[in-house]
Amino acid sequence: MKLNANVIMYNFLVRMKRSEVTEFLKIFLLFFLTFLVLFSCSSNNFTIEPVSFEKPWDSPYRVSTTYKHQLVNEKGNFLYILNKTAWAYFLCEYPDKVLENAKKHGANVIRVCLEGTPYEDNLHYDLWPWGGTRNSPDYSTFNLPYWQQVEERIKLAGEHGIGFDMVLYFDLKPTIDDLAIQKKYCDVVLKRLSKYCNILTWEIMNEEISNELFQDSIATYIKNNDPYKHPIISSDATTDDALWPHKEWMDMAIVHTCTGNQPDYDLENWYLNIAKNIRQYGKPAFNNESGREKRHKNDDPIQRRKQGWLFSNAGCFWTWHSLDGCEGINDTTYVADGWQYLKPMKSYYESIPFWKLEPNYTVCILKESDLIFSTMSSPERDVSVMYCCTKQTHQVVENEKVYLRIKRGLYKLRFIKPENLELIAQTEFVSEGLKNQYEIKLPTFMDDLIIEIIVKRVDEKTLIEGTL
Repeated sequence: MKLNANVIMYNFLVRMKRSEVTEFLKIFLLFFLTFLVLFSCSSNNFTIEPVSFEKPWDSPYRVSTTYKHQLVNEKGNFLYILNKTAWAYFLCEYPDKVLENAKKHGANVIRVCLEGTPYEDNLHYDLWPWGGTRNSPDYSTFNLPYWQQVEERIKLAGEHGIGFDMVLYFDLKPTIDDLAIQKKYCDVVLKRLSKYCNILTWEIMNEEISNELFQDSIATYIKNNDPYKHPIISSDATTDDALWPHKEWMDMAIVHTCTGNQPDYDLENWYLNIAKNIRQYGKPAFNNESGREKRHKNDDPIQRRKQGWLFSNAGCFWTWHSLDGCEGINDTTYVADGWQYLKPMKSYYESIPFWKLEPNYTVCILKESDLIFSTMSSPERDVSVMYCCTKQTHQVVENEKVYLRIKRGLYKLRFIKPENLELIAQTEFVSEGLKNQYEIKLPTFMDDLIIEIIVKRVDEKTLIEGTL
């Protein structure tokens, strides 16, 4: 004879006195409520509704499982990142102006610090999330007015179409001994901020690698407890390769190039080669701090344009780092020459399916040329893009040729000026397949050029003679 749970419970209660039943139910209810509280406290996967904005921040971004070098959200939208430094945004005098300036540059992400004293001698700010002060901290409590202002400014940025590369530690350098205390900090970060869809990424530290064990531990804690699974990164000072690219918690390959246009930091052997280095790890590649004017001697605006395009057309994302995002954040009139070239770069890549493109070394090349170039193409060859540039500023290029080797079909070639996306010339050509390499003369240009190759008709594949 089978008895279900309801019958067993009924017989049990019948045998008890009324007072015993009442007491039992009280104990049971107390136990049940205690279980719910403990369960909810043991997990930081908060059931908090996301705060979304208009595109591109209508849902959080994560690394694509199909295009592993790209970020995609729940709506299926891929994000082309153009980042701009704005360290003290959460305490600056004119947050609206900072956001308007970012949009003028074409940026859709700003890199900010949640903790820190950026450019203390100039700004006199202390972004302090805890109770007490930096000199006399109380890590058991939190600076609630500051957190409220942080949330208000995150929402303000979302309304302007701007997301965040959020640096959790700018000046503070916790060690593994501080892990328990810092977990409480990260609990507040996740509970209050994770819900905002314009949080692009949590960046553990800015240019600090001495506390690797702590970073491993706190990043893993965040990854396990972030309900919206925002990507996690960290950063080192200027290097020639990505920081910790094989760590599972590092969702992007991050590098800094705080250098200029000095002879030792040339466009090809330094900037382009670093871009190639960080693109090889099977995750989004991101230079989230480039050299700024004056301080890093990155003072040639056209050379800075070339740096950005070389990183971008090697399949990486890039950052505009400037005084107005650092100690000059409250100077609403300052702009560094070269800012005007950023929006055309972002607009161009957003006009094509950039997420499908991969570095390519056969479709479009140069031979015996002094030009620097980088080519990307989709595996289907429906879109291919070469960016080429001169080593020197204001250098005119005449009678230069590129060499195309591409699948059979009809293609449209467009020659475009990177500085403003002006169409210089266009033509069509027919490829008879990979057995042929086609010589194409480039129009005369100065400094740099985009060669765009778009398929118009795909013809039946033919085999290369001798390959059977």
